[in-house]
Amino acid sequence: MKNTLWLYKDSYQIEIREKEAHPPQVAVYLYKAEEEIKSIVLTAGGSVSSLWEKSALLDGDRLLIACGNEVFCILLPTLELLWHTQVDMATCFEIVPYQEDYITHGEVEISRLNKQGEILWQFSGKDIFVSPSERTPAFKMTPQGIDLVDFNYEEYHIDYEGKLIKWKNLYFS
Repeated sequence: MKNTLWLYKDSYQIEIREKEAHPPQVAVYLYKAEEEIKSIVLTAGGSVSSLWEKSALLDGDRLLIACGNEVFCILLPTLELLWHTQVDMATCFEIVPYQEDYITHGEVEISRLNKQGEILWQFSGKDIFVSPSERTPAFKMTPQGIDLVDFNYEEYHIDYEGKLIKWKNLYFS
């Protein structure tokens, strides 16, 4: 069975479940008093990535979900699809709130979206943003900006406007 996430909003329980499918699919089930009242299936492009705690984000009455290479924004409790945006050419791993926007960590691109799902900027490196070592995180938000490490041990520091501040190769330094 694929991964399942449970989130809680007011008196509702939200189940998010990966489906065994290609293209990538995620099913969202809304429960009240342990009884299913609504559900929706989201289908995206790109590669399948595993559902984990940072694949979904509750933001007030909005539920954001990373599925394949897209981010979906759903209104709660109606499960109305407000928007969906392709944020990466391959897959999106996580969604993080930042000020009034969202930052996404994709395999190839880091993106900043506004609340309407419009991409404000994107940043890509020389290789995929998947760290070759568990000791070195591939994506980390700091007060100064975003620290990134790609598969070639290239380290990037970008600001929250998507501009490169500093770069170095960790392997050769």
